[in-house]
Amino acid sequence: MGQYGARMQARFLAILALLVSVTPAIAQPEHSDLAAPGEIVLPFHLNKEGYPLIAASVNDTSGVFLLDTGDSDRFLLNRNYIPMDTGTPAGGGMTASGQALDLRWHTGHYTAILAGVLSAVASSGDRKNDDASLSVDARQEQEDIDPHFLGWLGWGFLKAYVTTIDYRDHTLRLLPVNSAPRTAHPLGSIVVSFAPSSPVVPFTTIIGQHPTPAILDTAGWDRLALQPSSWAKVMAAHTIRRRPGKDCVTLRTVSVGEQNVDVVDVERAERSMERLTLGIGFLRRFTSTWDPRDGTVTLVPNGTRAPRRGDCS
Repeated sequence: MGQYGARMQARFLAILALLVSVTPAIAQPEHSDLAAPGEIVLPFHLNKEGYPLIAASVNDTSGVFLLDTGDSDRFLLNRNYIPMDTGTPAGGGMTASGQALDLRWHTGHYTAILAGVLSAVASSGDRKNDDASLSVDARQEQEDIDPHFLGWLGWGFLKAYVTTIDYRDHTLRLLPVNSAPRTAHPLGSIVVSFAPSSPVVPFTTIIGQHPTPAILDTAGWDRLALQPSSWAKVMAAHTIRRRPGKDCVTLRTVSVGEQNVDVVDVERAERSMERLTLGIGFLRRFTSTWDPRDGTVTLVPNGTRAPRRGDCS
């Protein structure tokens, strides 16, 4: 190269190093910083069981709400924790486990503030009693989920928004339905129908050529309930793999929204009403957008693995 060429190369490298040192780095903002115009961003955290909880307050009581897409109410309050008036009976109900519910209406004014940024009347949204709050004695959930358990934030609230649940950065993103852009369906995404009601209307999955009703549930673990004869069919199709000592099974090549996926650590049950619940374990593998305008949920893989359960008993 010669001395002149060597000197020019050294000078060029020195200038390049100087430019790099004085040029500010372009920061790549986290996804949670990229709020769209009019978008409300609510952070959530996962408790030890994997339930998504949103910090909130009701009047002067601070605590957490459980994000529950399977609850048709706007809010269902825990009167065992929140000071409330006596209320009037609102009839009964049953939990998914078969536990009786003692529901009560309350006409007092209860305001929820979610994550310190969004204020809303903590009413049920029931058409017959739209402004009244609905409560239940949720002392068991308070013990199991969080000692400061305020209650449930349900689909009755979320249906006013196009809602994105992002498990990568633990954010709930809300865009009002009248101003939200059209929901994108990227290559590789899964699109399923979602018509929440009470009870929730399921969509159809295929497990070993066996059509199985399914629901998405942010507040429950993955679970498969089949009749004994149906269990025999899917076992014969070699789509079920048992996990020794955990009372869990893995479902291999389940057809969900025309895409084939595996579902791991699934609780097995025998029931006359067949149902696949795609819940905490399944949903954490995706960024999901729930669009009430066309009744769909778009699931975009986020590159994470399903959490492992200690057991499924």
